[in-house]
Amino acid sequence: MSVNARRIAVVGSINRDTICTPDGTRTESYGGILYSIAALARIGCATIFPVCNVGKDVEDAVRRLLGSWGCVQLDGVRFVPDRNPHCFLTYDSRNRKQETLLGGVPALAIERLQPFLGCDAVCFNFITGMELELQTLRAFRREARGLVLMDVHSLTLGIDSGRRRFFRMPPCWEGWLACADIVQMNDREGELLAGEALNSGAATAKFGERVLALGPGALLITRGEQGADAVTSNPRGGIEVQRYPARAADVPVDETGCGDAFLMGFTWSYLETGSIDEASRFANRIAGITCCLRGIEQMALIGDYLRQ
Repeated sequence: MSVNARRIAVVGSINRDTICTPDGTRTESYGGILYSIAALARIGCATIFPVCNVGKDVEDAVRRLLGSWGCVQLDGVRFVPDRNPHCFLTYDSRNRKQETLLGGVPALAIERLQPFLGCDAVCFNFITGMELELQTLRAFRREARGLVLMDVHSLTLGIDSGRRRFFRMPPCWEGWLACADIVQMNDREGELLAGEALNSGAATAKFGERVLALGPGALLITRGEQGADAVTSNPRGGIEVQRYPARAADVPVDETGCGDAFLMGFTWSYLETGSIDEASRFANRIAGITCCLRGIEQMALIGDYLRQ
């Protein structure tokens, strides 16, 4: 396949990020699906289409960032008068996160998604959880011709009167997952949806069977320093759980964007190989590299790490 022949759309939000890590460092950056785009731009040859609404207050910065990757096309980006989402992320010494979200832009309508129905892959990365309505996703799913991937992410988050995010069972979560070929979530999100700890192969298989019965072909559960699980059906009709240990990071400094990078690593490798196994291994490697980097600006170093 020729350079940039693949077409991959990434649906989500571009956030302003204020990140405070346990070592006392405060980083002002931009994030959301920018982490996905930055990772994909460094690991594969594809034309990348961000699909999102962006507040006018950050237009200059976002145009500059998106313009720094020659493979990115702005067909799906619209700058709107609303204030852009601004996410404040604070990590404690156990890497637990407190998130506060200010601002917000309108949800995407189906007309904004239709130009990307023919992409090789469309990745729905729910950065705020308010990017689109379920009926919009269902309408897209009915017509999509390529691979549809989903990172559940902030679908599991509510927002209180102080704009702080909190875990809660997302309404109609089965309906959302039914719209994807590949579903990704972290272990905490999985435990919320499963209603029990996923600390054994049996519990993970039980939850995976429930998810796969909705329609997806694979469930990916990321587990931080423990790596990730891939849950699939085997030819005999049973459920298989494969654990992929994380590759030890050289100097882990920031977990922000690791899940976004994992999804892109998986997407690219799966399009290339058609193998859940190979794609999961590669995704783990990309996520491990990302945790060694701080902020969106350092994501350009992914290629250097891959060559090591």
